[in-house]
Amino acid sequence: MSNLLKTELYKLFHSWYFWGIGIFNLFLSTILLLDSKGKSSNLIMASLYNVPLLYFLIIVFIALFIGSDLGRRTLNTYITAGHKRSCILWAKVIVSQIGCIIILIFPLLMHGVISQFCMKEKFIWRDNGYTILLVTLLAMITMCTLPIFLAFIFRDMGRTLAISMVLFFVMIFFMNSEYAQTIIKILPMGQLRLISLQKFYSIDFFLLVDFLWNVILYMVAGNVFLHIDLK
Repeated sequence: MSNLLKTELYKLFHSWYFWGIGIFNLFLSTILLLDSKGKSSNLIMASLYNVPLLYFLIIVFIALFIGSDLGRRTLNTYITAGHKRSCILWAKVIVSQIGCIIILIFPLLMHGVISQFCMKEKFIWRDNGYTILLVTLLAMITMCTLPIFLAFIFRDMGRTLAISMVLFFVMIFFMNSEYAQTIIKILPMGQLRLISLQKFYSIDFFLLVDFLWNVILYMVAGNVFLHIDLK
């Protein structure tokens, strides 16, 4: 397992698309601040407000990092080398999530530094501030879970990208529909939007929903990957 993680981390940090998507995400996030700055209490919350809109970059990253490997059957080399499928699955999932979180959090950190030292803004910590950070991180992880799940289901970069994009626009549509007040609470990207606006519905509810999303999607993806014929 450790060797698989080292290999996948090496591939991650030496991939042009990881760094390219990360830099492009920072660029777009900074531009979008012009629109969101007046909707949130400070710069870092305004940056968090834009994360759901930048979800499509995570979809592209996952399609390239996982979908291409499955489509080209490069994971077969791990199996022929004697690695268990379960270890391959979790090594790929863990490193994919690391890549996603770095891409999503980097603009927040940069904007947080600017907010703190250049604009002299102070982040308002509540009594449950660390719990809110946990919910935010879990929502980001869960948001990345869907394209990872689809990558293992379709095992192809093109279909993973296409279906994920369709679902992305469907979620955006529902978040702006008459059902938004209900839908936004059960979608990770909706939860991030509520957190950025400091409109917390229920932290326990958010944690439960995100936990269920991860368990169900990874159970299905794992079961498929462990039993499919990769040849």
